[in-house]
Amino acid sequence: MAQIQLGEAITEVSTRLGDSSNVFFSQNEIYLYLLESLRVLNALTGFWKQQFTLTLTPPLADNWFYANGAGSPRAQTLTDTDVYTLIENHLLEPPSGATWTGTNQFSINDLWQACSRRRNEMLQLAACNMVELPLNCTPNANTVPIPDSALDVRRVRWAPSVGGTGFGEGGFGEGGFGGTPQQVTLQRGDVLSFQRFTPNYLQTNANPLRWDILTGQEAPGVTNTLLALILDTLVNVPSVVQVLAILGGPDFNPPGGNPLLIPDDWMWVLKFGALADILSKEEEGRDVARAQYCRQRYNEGLELMMTMPWLTQALINGVAVDTPSLASADRFNYEWQSNYGAFPGIVVGGIDLFAVSPTVYATTSVGMTVVRNAPVPANTPLAPIYLPRDGMEAVLKEAQHLALFKMGGMEFAESLQLHKEFTQFCVQTNARLKVAGIFPSDYTPVISRQDEQQPRFAATG
Repeated sequence: MAQIQLGEAITEVSTRLGDSSNVFFSQNEIYLYLLESLRVLNALTGFWKQQFTLTLTPPLADNWFYANGAGSPRAQTLTDTDVYTLIENHLLEPPSGATWTGTNQFSINDLWQACSRRRNEMLQLAACNMVELPLNCTPNANTVPIPDSALDVRRVRWAPSVGGTGFGEGGFGEGGFGGTPQQVTLQRGDVLSFQRFTPNYLQTNANPLRWDILTGQEAPGVTNTLLALILDTLVNVPSVVQVLAILGGPDFNPPGGNPLLIPDDWMWVLKFGALADILSKEEEGRDVARAQYCRQRYNEGLELMMTMPWLTQALINGVAVDTPSLASADRFNYEWQSNYGAFPGIVVGGIDLFAVSPTVYATTSVGMTVVRNAPVPANTPLAPIYLPRDGMEAVLKEAQHLALFKMGGMEFAESLQLHKEFTQFCVQTNARLKVAGIFPSDYTPVISRQDEQQPRFAATG
């Protein structure tokens, strides 16, 4: 028995929808629903994994973290146009992508504005799109403005400048910069910890040890920013702070495909979040029942994004190494970025962001086993769907359920059972995978290692 072909799958879904001639549900539309079903399956189970290798060759730029991008099986390929097309199909509008040729019930502005808002919310809550920002510190000051594109700051590392040009690779070590202070990873604090643990707080110039964030107000000497970094001392030399921040994305601006900045397999979360807003508007576009369903799917997807692992194993020059979280590496592998003798490992900074411990000084081969993007078939009838044979029925049911969303009413309500059976298959798959090994709780932890070491949200009952 060979893998089922795309044409066969589309025919099967069309038959189940009672539309064998594809009058109401086009073949291209069903194709998109099949792709989404495969992506949801992978998001819920992390089933498809793949090994890949990349080579890091010095000299490197003034950063130590690398995005899991080009050449990776997790490369982000989808754009806002892909989301608009799916939403237009769900709303019974012509699937014209980033242009609008439909009714005046909705508009392209409704779509891109809802997608922009929900995308930034996803980036913040799931810690996607983490980027290093080198920011200059002014001597005799303890505030540093942060660009308003930053949603949150996760880590701060301080380094004195070298000849006024900042800091770069190869310029640090245990002895520091030829007598100048050594780079140091700062601890997260607050104004009370500054007052209680920093001698002569704000009265003398010294090397900083802690940092905090001022939000929603202008700090002394800082204007036109929502976030400002404050240090526990008045910095004594020209220096740089390397800030690891979660960046928001610019508003989508149709036409034109703008990157989503989230992994491909989680695009459906953004779609449902945007649909929840679009279907909650007043007048003829309002649909309370479907908006509530979309909001539930969006919230479920966000919770999964915050816990599902993306990296399962790592190699450095062919040798297996640990994959600690950033907070764990900073706590237990002291100054791993400037210590040549640090424990080797791949430090996970966020979704699709990693660093090498110790820092790369020679050409280094990095191997990773990652949860890859779901393998989606090309849009040709003979393209095979690479899916375990026991999962094909679940995918067909989910595709049928997604197609019936645009029907609304009882037709859609009755299709919820199909989605329930799809999720039951995913739950059963997870239950089977979780006992396949000696350390299942470490392999797929209930909470991400980073959040376990450095919680981002207060625990709730």
